[in-house]
Amino acid sequence: MGHVEHSATCAAPVDFVFTYVADYRNVPNWMFGIRHFTPVGEQTSGVGAVFDTALHLGPTTLHLRADTIEWIDGARVTMRAIKGIEGRIRWDFATLGAEATKVSATADYRVPGGLAGRALDRVIQAFIGPAVRHTEKNLREKIETSYRESLRKDS
Repeated sequence: MGHVEHSATCAAPVDFVFTYVADYRNVPNWMFGIRHFTPVGEQTSGVGAVFDTALHLGPTTLHLRADTIEWIDGARVTMRAIKGIEGRIRWDFATLGAEATKVSATADYRVPGGLAGRALDRVIQAFIGPAVRHTEKNLREKIETSYRESLRKDS
């Protein structure tokens, strides 16, 4: 089983950061390799929301379906893959001050057995480090830019 943990600090309040990350429309803009993140049905947030996605990892594209299994407003979102590879990703949000938020991501996955599974795991392992670093940097930049723009609109 693969396991990845990473955290970053964003210069924006926790409610803003949570709202940005939890909005499915933003996911392809900041998450490495995601080509689309499409709701299945009308529910787009909260426990029970389901999404289809395509994760492009170099020579391989994984087509996944995930459902939301945990949702705590302003604090946590956990999703589980229900089609494609087996896995979960959890996003935690913690206030570090009036305009600072720690965002932590924890991902666990399991690939199928056999030669195909081992080959897929090698592809994932080769891309996971750069993907996490890219996602963290991109997410932080997108949130901070969006937050600054919201402050300009409000003034």
